[in-house]
Amino acid sequence: MAETISRHASERASQRNLSHDDLAFVMQYGQEIHRAGALFIFLGHRHIPKQFRGNRNIMRLAGTALVVSSDCQQVITAYRNRNAIRDIKRKSKRYIPKGCSIWH
Repeated sequence: MAETISRHASERASQRNLSHDDLAFVMQYGQEIHRAGALFIFLGHRHIPKQFRGNRNIMRLAGTALVVSSDCQQVITAYRNRNAIRDIKRKSKRYIPKGCSIWH
């Protein structure tokens, strides 16, 4: 689990009505996907354990995505998009920094 939350992530989480406990739940039960030099954690409906499915406060978290630094030390941002998994999987698996050219 990430040790810190960036100021940007904290602002975005509060704008999206996500508490620190909500972020911890997403990190614990969400699907981890490594893409574009970062770790994406997506909590879909199917990732929510059955014992929590009757809880409206937990079910509202379905579709929440977190972007965590590649070293898993900091949450960079948080957003909600029920179709985010599709967009995340389209991202490049490798990270090529700006200014780097693979063509010499």
